[in-house]
Amino acid sequence: MHRGDEWYPSVLSAVSWAPDRIYARGNLSLLRMPCIGLCGSRHATAQALHWARSFGQEAARQGVAVVSGYARGVDVEAHRGVLEAGGAAIAVMPEGIDHFRIRRELKDIIDGTSNFLALSMFDRAAPWAVWRAMERNKLIVGLSSGLLVVEARETGGTIAAAYESMRQGKKLWAVAYEESLPDRAGNRKLLASSALPVSKVEDFREALEAAMLDPPPEVRQLVMAAFRDDLEGNQ
Repeated sequence: MHRGDEWYPSVLSAVSWAPDRIYARGNLSLLRMPCIGLCGSRHATAQALHWARSFGQEAARQGVAVVSGYARGVDVEAHRGVLEAGGAAIAVMPEGIDHFRIRRELKDIIDGTSNFLALSMFDRAAPWAVWRAMERNKLIVGLSSGLLVVEARETGGTIAAAYESMRQGKKLWAVAYEESLPDRAGNRKLLASSALPVSKVEDFREALEAAMLDPPPEVRQLVMAAFRDDLEGNQ
């Protein structure tokens, strides 16, 4: 899809950095949903994986699509959680769309759902590269009303996504763990600055409600449209 096309994400239409072309596989109508970004380590702890799945399930219950990076670890568990609960998942690729494959961990769910969409902002055949993994953070954040950091080290792609969220002026949350593990040094760093704490599913529910009730201006129209559709469906 090209900038200006019917399906090009309207939340990106006025953003200077947005790609002129986005490649997609899956259900394009998911781009009309309000979205929340989730990110975290590929080498996540068991507790972080549990939270990622639980947060995905809660997003589904609230009618919010989960946008993540489709990497193993937190990304995959967040996608699994939202899809298991009947919600929608948008995976943003760090490479060209020709390299998209259904991950083994998600095959049993994705094969039976229309609630999945893969996106890439790179040329179709572009290979994986570190800089592309960092660059795609712009798209994850750009599509979302806010970003939740599930588990982050002090350096790397996850905390880079958090900084991108700050640059774009989006809401930012981070899981506040009781244990001070090296894998969570990024969470502590973010919570000490501007991130809001999340320590249980109820906190995430409140974060979603806040993000949807007070979204950035460019996504407010999408959120209101979703609420109108929900009201009309219940009349």
